[in-house]
Amino acid sequence: MMKTPLMVLAASLAASTVAAQNVQGAPGQEPVITVDGVDFFDWQDYTHSSLFLSRNLRCGIADGEQLAANAPQLRAPSDCTFSSTTIVPEFDPANGIVLEIPVVWHILSNTSGTGNMPDQRIFDQMDILNEDFRAMAGTPGAGGTDIRIEFYLADTDPSGNPTTGINRITSNSGFADSGDYWTANSWDTTRYMNVYTNQASGALGYVPDLPQGVAGAANDRVVCLYTAVGRNAPIGPPYNQGRTMTHEVGHYLGLYHTFQSGCASGNCYTVGDRICDTNAETSPRFGCPTGQQSCGNLDPITNYMDYTDDTCMEQFTPEQANRMRCSLDGYRPDLARAQCASLATTATRNAGANPNSLNASMPFLGGLQTLSINTAPYDFATVVIYAGSGNLTLAGGQVVLVDLGSPKYFQLSALAGPNASTRYTIPSDSAFCGVSYTMQAVLFGGTTPYALTNAVDQTIGTP
Repeated sequence: MMKTPLMVLAASLAASTVAAQNVQGAPGQEPVITVDGVDFFDWQDYTHSSLFLSRNLRCGIADGEQLAANAPQLRAPSDCTFSSTTIVPEFDPANGIVLEIPVVWHILSNTSGTGNMPDQRIFDQMDILNEDFRAMAGTPGAGGTDIRIEFYLADTDPSGNPTTGINRITSNSGFADSGDYWTANSWDTTRYMNVYTNQASGALGYVPDLPQGVAGAANDRVVCLYTAVGRNAPIGPPYNQGRTMTHEVGHYLGLYHTFQSGCASGNCYTVGDRICDTNAETSPRFGCPTGQQSCGNLDPITNYMDYTDDTCMEQFTPEQANRMRCSLDGYRPDLARAQCASLATTATRNAGANPNSLNASMPFLGGLQTLSINTAPYDFATVVIYAGSGNLTLAGGQVVLVDLGSPKYFQLSALAGPNASTRYTIPSDSAFCGVSYTMQAVLFGGTTPYALTNAVDQTIGTP
């Protein structure tokens, strides 16, 4: 956006006012934050300062028009590009499954410990995200749109090891939000939402770009000021109820600010925030004004993508929900897993002379399935998986425990013994939720032509 002489003058006056407000702390007191060379010794002084307001530090994302002009489109044109939104039933939350996004929190602190925070604040912030994105009854966002997107602390790291989803890092430069601290610390950004807490370059929070321009890059992340995390966060009113994170995750999933481009005229799906059910407004709104109008309509002051107080923010709109689910599908296809209401089960079954040598781990949607077989005294194993179970006794007393007349899902061949094993990923697709099947192995390469193992009966569920 081109700066007019009046805007330059206003910025100059704001800077002068800030300089006048630059009060000193107590002897030896460290400032809580320094922005543009100005020290602030109290969070309330900072968030109410003219510097904070003049620089729009409620959110530090670049202007949307700059993003659209400078960043490449990562995928072929879709229904939710930088430049436009197409509302289609496929991305209506009411027509979709609940999608669950794993989150890893990188808590950056300096060598004196500033920036660290208790786990409970992270737990509270995760609850707030889910309350807002699910429009949960009894919460401030109950009247908004249920996006049917949920967030959970990552339970496995990129190597498949158990994790709490909280990664604490001591780094003076990282805490100051300088350098490329994400290079060494990011987890696979196609599979995890990486959240970093630090000084956020003076903003309450930001993302480096919409997913249309940054998805999958190492710097793809959400950054939040460490004192603005959780309920009753240390930053104090009016930004202490966790809505900074809700706002930034809106950007992370493809949303512009409601005041994008001001009162730009034209097709509301190709100008402004590329959404038609959010009223355009000339500029961001602060506080929680009533009856505020611009662009010929009431300003959307209760929308999470404005700049109003945390207690004023209450909703995403249906079309914002559509664009977010579209962005998740088109630009972050490997990030979310489908929520499955089915309980995962596994049970072994045998009969006759079959050796008990086949084992399988619990089948979780989107999880790694491990099969292991003790083939001895045979050399190789083939595993077959059928939709149905069976009980057909053959000559010699061995029993076929799969239903050969039911659909055959797949077959794993030539697994070398004596201790054969294999791993594969069960798709994170709701179509597999609650699917039941039976697997059995056939052993070859022994003194007799073959042997049939026990069966494993399973149902795919969630962890």
